[in-house]
Amino acid sequence: MLKINAVSVGRGTKNHVLASCKVELTSEDGTDVVCILDARVLRNRSGELWVGYHSQSLSDLDGSQRYVPTIEFSKNLTRRISDAVLVEYECYRASEMRSVGGYDGRR
Repeated sequence: MLKINAVSVGRGTKNHVLASCKVELTSEDGTDVVCILDARVLRNRSGELWVGYHSQSLSDLDGSQRYVPTIEFSKNLTRRISDAVLVEYECYRASEMRSVGGYDGRR
């Protein structure tokens, strides 16, 4: 099973992105590491947080734009990565709130 570590959480790369982070996926024996750069924390219209990944814009023959993922994961791995990223995002957000004096320890 891969070890998942979300690191380098920071401001989003675009206005609609709440945060961006690097995610390290490490093999069980620790010898192999794959890094996901710019895993993005987003909020859907229902207010739920979710994690998105880089995609590529393609033009169809009719000129319409569509976006295709540049990386895909199994459903279970997607959930594990998302959980790790969102935990780190909440820590990042809480530390930002404390640094501007707006956090009182309650949600």
